[in-house]
Amino acid sequence: MKMIDEKGLQGSIDMHVHVFPDYIPRYGDALSLAQDAASVGMRGLVIKSHLIHTIGSAFIANQLVPETTVFGSVTLNHPAGGLNPRTVIANAKAGAKLIWLPTIDSAYGNRKAKEDHWIKNYNGGGNFNREIEYMTITDEKGELKQEVRDIVDVCKEYKICLCSGHVSPQETLVLGEYVYETGFTQFEVTHPNIWEEGGFTPEIMKKLVAMGATMGVAYGCTMPHNGAVHPSVLVDTVNWWAPRIAS
Repeated sequence: MKMIDEKGLQGSIDMHVHVFPDYIPRYGDALSLAQDAASVGMRGLVIKSHLIHTIGSAFIANQLVPETTVFGSVTLNHPAGGLNPRTVIANAKAGAKLIWLPTIDSAYGNRKAKEDHWIKNYNGGGNFNREIEYMTITDEKGELKQEVRDIVDVCKEYKICLCSGHVSPQETLVLGEYVYETGFTQFEVTHPNIWEEGGFTPEIMKKLVAMGATMGVAYGCTMPHNGAVHPSVLVDTVNWWAPRIAS
């Protein structure tokens, strides 16, 4: 972080930071990242893990680095509770400020991994050689599952952000429709820029934006183990998206 122009980060919040301890190496833990964030004037960080909640790490970091705010979260993969509204309530009451729908346990993410997308690095490592029941958020009729509707309702009640995780563009559209119907406004589509060919097209994203969704663009895809996309490609992507999904 300290290598980045401080003026560009002042007052900002990074909504998606994976932290150590985790089942794979990460750049830092909640405390060290909070210290870095504070040193460049960032307002805060949302810290994430695919398999465990980060509420406790956020709590400790906030006690030790009051100059910024670290927000805890939980990702609804099987080890953390899966698509269980009770899990969301428990984590919300404990202080979680953001909920991710399934990531490495999602059916779409698993399909992309089998297609040799770099997401396989996370999916394969997180299975621990166990059989996984990969999740969708829609049923066989293509309708949003009741438990997912309940999760949206809990997020609205507790005023916490809901992110789409690694579910498919089609599932995200169905989710977006329900979010829009309920009047819930804290809904983010998770890094639609990483899925490449056949993923979130401008047409799909335009529909989601019209439903009130926010597009979360991931810079992490520029890292060597995350696809090694050149930063200029990411800038070009954002510049190309912006007029097509906002109008």
